[in-house]
Amino acid sequence: MPVFQYKAKRFDGKMISGVIELDNEMTLIDRLHRKNAVLLSAIQVEEGKLPRIPQAGLIEKLRIKLKKAFSPISSNEILLFTHQLAAMFSAGVPLSRCLESLAKDLKNKKFRDVVSDIYRDIESGDDLSEAMAKHSHVFNKLYINMIHAGESSGTLSTILSQLSYYQETAMEIRGKLKTALAYPIALIFFSMVVTFILLLFVIPQFSQVYSRFNTALPLPTKIMLVISGTVQHGYMWYLAFFFGVWLSFLIILQTKSGRYTWDRIKLRFPIVGPIMVKGIFTQFSRTLSILLKSGLPIIQSLRIISESIPNTYIEKKVAECSVKIQKGATISEAFSEEKVFPQLMLQMIASGEESGTLFAMLSKVADFYQQQVSTTVATLTSILEPVLIVILGLIIGSIAISIFLPIFRMGGAFH
Repeated sequence: MPVFQYKAKRFDGKMISGVIELDNEMTLIDRLHRKNAVLLSAIQVEEGKLPRIPQAGLIEKLRIKLKKAFSPISSNEILLFTHQLAAMFSAGVPLSRCLESLAKDLKNKKFRDVVSDIYRDIESGDDLSEAMAKHSHVFNKLYINMIHAGESSGTLSTILSQLSYYQETAMEIRGKLKTALAYPIALIFFSMVVTFILLLFVIPQFSQVYSRFNTALPLPTKIMLVISGTVQHGYMWYLAFFFGVWLSFLIILQTKSGRYTWDRIKLRFPIVGPIMVKGIFTQFSRTLSILLKSGLPIIQSLRIISESIPNTYIEKKVAECSVKIQKGATISEAFSEEKVFPQLMLQMIASGEESGTLFAMLSKVADFYQQQVSTTVATLTSILEPVLIVILGLIIGSIAISIFLPIFRMGGAFH
């Protein structure tokens, strides 16, 4: 699809300019006319390239992440905003009026300011995706790219409705994961705290008592006393070491090669890896189904998805598939050559291509993997809870036995 760099003049005399992907120049003229603007000049700059969100440097990435971490705008609020915007826009209310109305109704001041900024940008001539891209700490890449796809294809109303449903299902999966992992994480944290307290405060008291004995201590007790002494006198060095390792890891992840390597490795983790793979392909299948259903070409759809996948290894594979399809390969052929796609997904895609119901098949794949993730997480949780309790008991029990072993021996000697 052609990309035009244009200049236009609004009816109020204000000059506007931008870059947009549309079918032809007449569509651009019509789009500007609906925004109360007249086209002055348009240059076709490149064929088939979506405007991208500017790539941030390391400092900018950290700033955005910190802004997201401390942002009071929740996923639930974004979901409700999308749902309301979709309902109003599909009812025929102009986009600017929708945003103006929603901004007034929002209770969250931060979110109200963001939506008000988007409203002002649209009034100035920006597209919705362009205005949202200025607030990437609120709207992620996938959200912005799907909005842009809806604008380009003239199916913004459909995309907003589908995006609302997509967000709802994604939140449901995240909620189940958080609920399932909350207890194991709390148990691990509790065991670490208890172990640290025993090594730092309790065992040193026994060490002073045992130092007055003239008998040799059992080997387990000696080992535990050495560990306790090491932790007691050098725990700051250990904390500094682990902090340094963690910080180095985070810095490495900010590099392209570091992120790519880590994303590839973590997919091979036992138990957790398959869950991540299914979660990613749930998102992939659902998004591709939505974009194809809205009328976007497969190559453009894959380009949008590849920029939004939360794993750079799979992102690269999807981008490579897009190139192969552009050269003439079928979707199933291109995906089959990459070993990362599950076999069931490949079979469903091949069936969808043959029957002309690809988007429906992808929706079924997404539903299947979503159910698989929920079942796997529930099963994993039921197994993890007793295993972690046993491990916690073994750790605390081993420490207790090794400390009280000399007392038990003394009691046996008296008898």
